[in-house]
Amino acid sequence: MTVKVIKDYYIKRKPKLMKDFSKELELVRNLLNRKFAESEVEGLFTQMKLEYEKIIPEIPYIGGTKNPFSSLLVGGMSSLAMFRVLEKEGLSLREIGEIYYELRDISNSIRKKSLEKIGKEPAQYPFESAYVDFAKTMCETLKLKNYPDDWVGDYVEGDGKIFEWGFNFHECAFQKVFKRLDAEKYIPFLCLADFSEANILGFGFSRTQTLGFGAPMCDHRYVKNCKTPRGWPPDDLPEYNEKILP
Repeated sequence: MTVKVIKDYYIKRKPKLMKDFSKELELVRNLLNRKFAESEVEGLFTQMKLEYEKIIPEIPYIGGTKNPFSSLLVGGMSSLAMFRVLEKEGLSLREIGEIYYELRDISNSIRKKSLEKIGKEPAQYPFESAYVDFAKTMCETLKLKNYPDDWVGDYVEGDGKIFEWGFNFHECAFQKVFKRLDAEKYIPFLCLADFSEANILGFGFSRTQTLGFGAPMCDHRYVKNCKTPRGWPPDDLPEYNEKILP
């Protein structure tokens, strides 16, 4: 099947992307206030917005709203604007990683409350049959490689004991575009955000390796009745590689 790649897809949506990014920046304000004066934070926000404007044309098209992973990719690309500016301001990779992880904790806490407000149990959503069916279908679609910059992975059936089900991702959209933009050093931050989601929402998640930490694949596993460890600092996680993130 031939699919159309819309090269100016995100450029046309720049106003909304910038508006969403401004909201995201407000979530990180208090975290930055620990290291910068309020006046400096405003200056950082201005720099980050300018950086994101440069990044928007670089966001790969992987299907737009037809691909649920598109929003994930956009989020990672907006985060790249933060990473670049904070490193330019003299923060170490470790300091940037910690700020980003705490930002994800804040975002996931908001998401948890939203799910609870509509009567959903946050800790159960990965195990709902509708979500599992979605994951299976998504993996089959990804195998078609309709979009070269997309993720590619397999659905893995669990035994109900060690884990319920999982993904084996062999290609990562973040890795592809970040490599192209000479920003590979930041990829582990995005990987570790998976632990924030599971830890805050309350479902079991485990992983032994990731592409971001130099492994040949990412082996996501969803586990019932298991407490997910906090992903920061990452040094004790099986996937951690000190050569990638000292």
